[in-house]
Amino acid sequence: SVESEDSSGSEDQGEDGTREITDMAGRTMTVPTEIDSVFSAGTVAAIYLYTIVPDKLLGWNYELNDIEKSIILEKYHSLPVFGMGDSVNYEAVIAANPTIALNVGTIDDAMISDCDELSESLGIPVVAVDGDLTAAPEAYRFLGDLFGVEDQAEQLAAYAEETFDDIENMDIPEAEKVTIYYGNGEDSLETTPRGSSHAQILDMVNAVNVADLELGDGSRVQISAEQLLAWDPDVIIVNGEPKANLSGGSAAEAIMENPDYASLKAVQNQQVYGTPNAPFSWMDRPPGPNRIIGIRWLSGLIYPEYLNFDVDEEVKEFFSLFYHVDLTDEQLENLYNGTL
Repeated sequence: SVESEDSSGSEDQGEDGTREITDMAGRTMTVPTEIDSVFSAGTVAAIYLYTIVPDKLLGWNYELNDIEKSIILEKYHSLPVFGMGDSVNYEAVIAANPTIALNVGTIDDAMISDCDELSESLGIPVVAVDGDLTAAPEAYRFLGDLFGVEDQAEQLAAYAEETFDDIENMDIPEAEKVTIYYGNGEDSLETTPRGSSHAQILDMVNAVNVADLELGDGSRVQISAEQLLAWDPDVIIVNGEPKANLSGGSAAEAIMENPDYASLKAVQNQQVYGTPNAPFSWMDRPPGPNRIIGIRWLSGLIYPEYLNFDVDEEVKEFFSLFYHVDLTDEQLENLYNGTL
């Protein structure tokens, strides 16, 4: 809830149309009771807003591409673009007059100081939300309370919780656990190490991430083709490279057709898959609530005999609840094949 757990349980509702809230970083601030529009400090915040209160989304952080536009409702295609990180157009944001800003990410001192700085730059409250995937139910309930859309938020929170429960209840024997390599970039040789936030899905679905490496400073580690051959994983999942317009499906094909990789068992067993990426990658990039459906999709690929749900039905329900669209069977097929 918007209340912190140790608070008195009743919000201070001001007579002047404001109220005091405690955000997910434990910061207390005064916000208007009616929140009309919200600036997203980054892509994950924009996705959260689009899924729960699309009409309050001030704008996007970058130009939407055709894949994103294939799912995102047309009325939101033409929202203004404000940039992110160091390239935010502060003048444009201030001129657009948002009620508050939303920052979603890892709750730590750096994020708190980012929120405080942004608040100072824009002259509006900046609300922090925990971006950890396992915190998604709590994040949705918090946002539901913040925006006065509790019922809607509860549906999204419950879907996320049910997803986590279903996966947790899949009893995979140790000997049956699948080893996975997850690749990014134009050559698919950028990977996310075990335990990192970008590889969180692999850990959650009981797969064994072969990249047992130190992360270093960035969010990914560059490896060599020799390293991939040495790991020889059961399954390879590749995300492609959004910046180069390379889809997951195309990246998977490139691995399957590369003679250097012919000896890999994943290649020989046709277990190389591209990540569906409409409207956003189902694995990460950005690491937002878009990954919730990736958990179901990936479990279906690697542990079909242990599934306790129907992947197609779940994908349709997720797209209806979170992205406001009812998928046809043909669209679903295209999503899986990376042609949407």
